[in-house]
Amino acid sequence: MRVSLLRPARLALTAGLLAAVALLGFSAPASATGASAPRYYLALGDSLAAGYQTLPGGGHVTGRGYAQGIARTLSARAADAGRPFDFVGLGCPGETTGSMIDGPCPYPHPYTGSQLAEAEHFLRLHHDDRVVVTLDIGANDVDGCLTDGNVDIKCAVSGVGKVGSGLNTILDRLKAAAGPQTRIIGMNLYDPFLAAWLTGTQGKTAATLSVPLADTLNATIGLIDAAHGVPTADVASAFRTNSFLPLAPLDGKQVPLNVARILQWTNMARGDIHANDTGYQAIADTFLTKI
Repeated sequence: MRVSLLRPARLALTAGLLAAVALLGFSAPASATGASAPRYYLALGDSLAAGYQTLPGGGHVTGRGYAQGIARTLSARAADAGRPFDFVGLGCPGETTGSMIDGPCPYPHPYTGSQLAEAEHFLRLHHDDRVVVTLDIGANDVDGCLTDGNVDIKCAVSGVGKVGSGLNTILDRLKAAAGPQTRIIGMNLYDPFLAAWLTGTQGKTAATLSVPLADTLNATIGLIDAAHGVPTADVASAFRTNSFLPLAPLDGKQVPLNVARILQWTNMARGDIHANDTGYQAIADTFLTKI
């Protein structure tokens, strides 16, 4: 997963997109009770949906991602009501919107086709069941647009465009396959490149400029979700992506809150952009406000 930067001249566009998201936004429904707990939970997306992170011995799917946190909560709700519950995780590390649509998954996985085709098959099979679907996708579409703090603007603009068109196709097909009791929830993204703040003057500039692009990418996700009647879990706000103030303590220093949060909730201290256990739980909690 990677998020890139955007030149300050695009700030006006970002503001307009964010305003549109606010106008089209959806209110969170009341929390599910045991009686309304879903029969199935289907987790879709990239490495975050899969629960990937680097640990001693290398990077791998840990089984401790946000999807597992959501599944534990929904399983407990179902148990309270004496109802069956099953969790199906299809998240694929390295997935882009394009590979999700066309396949194959670039990480070892049991399904042979595309993740989207597998998801459609599942939704059709359980058309009449109560199903919750979570989706995070798009970050890998802008992978490679940031190198050593320098931004390839053409790459970044192209990547955001791919997210818009790809997510539109994905949600079109998921909605077409879903039954009347299926609820799909999207997710926006945190900004791991805020960690560059700690690397000196150039790093502070790069971290500051990373936020407008993260906002634009997230606005694109929010607009496409809203157009499909899909609520968006606001992970960016949970990670306080736009909060350069107040300052917060980090390893004996005072740093912007968004910088502290990204270092505390991800593995960026060792160069891994994936969430750690704390960050994954924060993402799970953010999704659960929409379920």
